[in-house]
This record gives sequence, structure tokens and C-alpha cells, in this order.
Amino acid sequence: MNDSKKPTTFKKTKVIGRQELVNKNTGEVIECDIVEFEDRDANFEKIWLGHVLSAIEEIGTAKIKVLSYLIQHKNNADNTVIATQESIADKCGVSRQTVHTTLRALEKHEIIRKHKDVKGVYMLNPNVIFKGTHGKRMNILLTYREQYQHELPLTIEQEEQEQRHKEAA
Repeated sequence: MNDSKKPTTFKKTKVIGRQELVNKNTGEVIECDIVEFEDRDANFEKIWLGHVLSAIEEIGTAKIKVLSYLIQHKNNADNTVIATQESIADKCGVSRQTVHTTLRALEKHEIIRKHKDVKGVYMLNPNVIFKGTHGKRMNILLTYREQYQHELPLTIEQEEQEQRHKEAA
């Protein structure tokens, strides 16, 4: 099954305990499992469009091909794209300068970051573009902060998210 046909949410059933219930009509006492149903997110692409649009104003429509390439070719396991500027230019049919200018604008608007140690590895900011579950996003967000944002302080929201993630682990 391809990704476009997979559902974007699923129901999780969790047994939260057992309880004795009395049938009103018969008076019979029955022991039952008490279950909780919860909608869960899965297999969807999250893009915070307002954040991306601010960069699009700067990069222009010709450079949208580069952004589209990054989104379409990111590794969903870790939100990274491994590619040289030359290979992106070739695959998008644009100049290397266009790719360079686009990547700089996307970095400026915190949509992507270059890997601090490995050339040709870019990570899309999971706060802006992400495909997967909330838990997976939180894990990738930690990697993003560790390997791609050492120089930036955490926002209050990011600190709270990190604390919730640590408590859940």
C-alpha cells in the first residue's frame, strides 16, 4: 500500500482496568474490562505553512522546486536529506546558485539546518515540516536540537516539550 492510501489516524484501545457491573434488567453481576479508545495520529505530513510562506516570499517561485525537492526526498526516519547542492540543482533543473540562495533563505527562516559535522546533510526542522507520529517527532526534535541547533537557546515551549518527552520515556 502506498503512503497516500494509508489512514492518517487510528484508534488505540487500552484496557484501563476491570470492574463488576450489574445488569439493570436481570440483576446479574458481570465482571468487565474497562477500555479507553484514543485517536492517534499516524502517517501524515505536517507543514506549518505560515513559517514556510515567510521563506517563500524571499526565495521566489523558481526556487520552490528546491524546497519541494527537499520535502519529497527527506528521509522520514530522521527528517534529513543527503544531497550536494550540485545534485539538487541537477535534479531540480535549476542553477547551483539558485540552490545555494534557496538553502540560505531556508536556513535563515529556520526551515532547514546543515548538519554540524557532515557536509551535504540537511535536516528539515521538525517544528515546521514532519511526517509521522507525535512521539516520533519528539525524538527527531531532540536530534535536531543536539546536532543542528547547538548555537540556539531553547524556547520555553521547546523546554516544556523536551521535559514531557523525558517523562514519557
